[in-house]
Amino acid sequence: MFTIIFRSFLLLIFAIPLFSAPELQSLTSTKGATIQAVVLKVAGDQVFLRRADGVSFQVSLSLFDAASRAKIVGDGNPTESAPVEPLAEPEISFEKINEILGSPMFADNVLWDDNPGEVASRLRWPGESSTETSKSYRLYAPANYKFASARPYSAALYGGPASTTGASLVFANKGDCFASAGAGEEHFKEGEVTKDPKVLESWIERDEELITERMESLLGKARRQNYGQGSAKRKVSRWDWSGHSFLLSVAEGDFVSLAVETIERANARGKARKVADMHIRRVHRANVERRDNGDVVMGNIPMVDQGPKGYCVPATFERCMRYMEVPADMYLLAMAGSTGLGGGTHTPTLVESVQKEVWSAGRTFKPLKGHPSFKELMRLIDSGIPILWGLHSTEQFNRIANERTRERVGVSPDSWKETIKDASKQVKGLAKPHISEARHICIIHGFNKETEEVAFTDSWGDRYKERWVGAEEALHFSQNNCWVIEY
Repeated sequence: MFTIIFRSFLLLIFAIPLFSAPELQSLTSTKGATIQAVVLKVAGDQVFLRRADGVSFQVSLSLFDAASRAKIVGDGNPTESAPVEPLAEPEISFEKINEILGSPMFADNVLWDDNPGEVASRLRWPGESSTETSKSYRLYAPANYKFASARPYSAALYGGPASTTGASLVFANKGDCFASAGAGEEHFKEGEVTKDPKVLESWIERDEELITERMESLLGKARRQNYGQGSAKRKVSRWDWSGHSFLLSVAEGDFVSLAVETIERANARGKARKVADMHIRRVHRANVERRDNGDVVMGNIPMVDQGPKGYCVPATFERCMRYMEVPADMYLLAMAGSTGLGGGTHTPTLVESVQKEVWSAGRTFKPLKGHPSFKELMRLIDSGIPILWGLHSTEQFNRIANERTRERVGVSPDSWKETIKDASKQVKGLAKPHISEARHICIIHGFNKETEEVAFTDSWGDRYKERWVGAEEALHFSQNNCWVIEY
């Protein structure tokens, strides 16, 4: 009886709203950029905002168009009658910051209210991923490209639909500096990898010195602090300017990176905020698209392009982790997974590290018992849970996947079902890949129950965001190693 009463009491408590949380408002700038934010306070000509990711900042009311200004001032938002002094202009102008960076990253003193597409356009960094909730842009830079006096091999910009959240540039590193010549499918059959760690060490030292000298020439001596969690925890050199933190990381023998983060995130030492399971479940179920032809496919999985290096494991893990609201970076994951020069990750080591990261963010990470049955695969996809799939990405497999993906377009489900049945019968005649042949990892994110096909996405860019093979074909080329991140 006590248990029943106690449960009823709990239900009553959680059924009653304890407070009314401020709602996100859609606000548009005079340039046409839209941002989703909570209006915290209006003080004179200054507006205090908080984005959905928790970042707070202050901007001038004149930044917004007439309709948004009317919404801000007249929507019952807290106001101060007495005007307040706006934030003082930083002693160092954004033009000077751009000068030392050697790139037009900043259009004014605040990066966080800029549309990420506009920032990427200024920088000429191409698009990498676009979902309903996030955008990313990534440049694999040519040899003559410089940022803060050094050559970044990878330059990435991150944001929401209308606001920038940060940037990450990776300079000399064990993946890109010794990468295979081939990208995408070609990675498995082209290119030689140089394995001279002494050369890499000298390049890392050089880039660290160049970037440090450049930043200190304007922002003074850096202060040192810890940043990140678990296996990603490291010492960084930090420079602050006008609500932005520049964080220089050096992992001996691994990489040099420069991140642009909010002051708030830098002060929190990169600790991620936990997102409730209830919210994630709702969002992910809404991401499951059910098409007229019977295809069931998860959308909004962020793309991470691994580039011309063997980073399929860390890149794919990053994609899945970010989809589950767990912060991740393929270069940090590569370091945690003891990835070798040019690529090749020790998966068990990475899995152990990821388990800790995922757990700290309030999720669970677990291996499946071999390759999932088609029934289990459908259950997971229906629930909005992607499957990390280890396979042999051989030339034969990619030929089959490309043909299936191309030929199934516009074909009636009944006719295509017979095609897949015939293909499944032929699988028994295919040679089983050698245990070490073309080892790869990608994400299974869809299925068709009637035709018994599975959809998968590779970390090779937009061209590879959705490919199809028969379930029997997938099983034939599987390494029988699969993992999921669950609620």
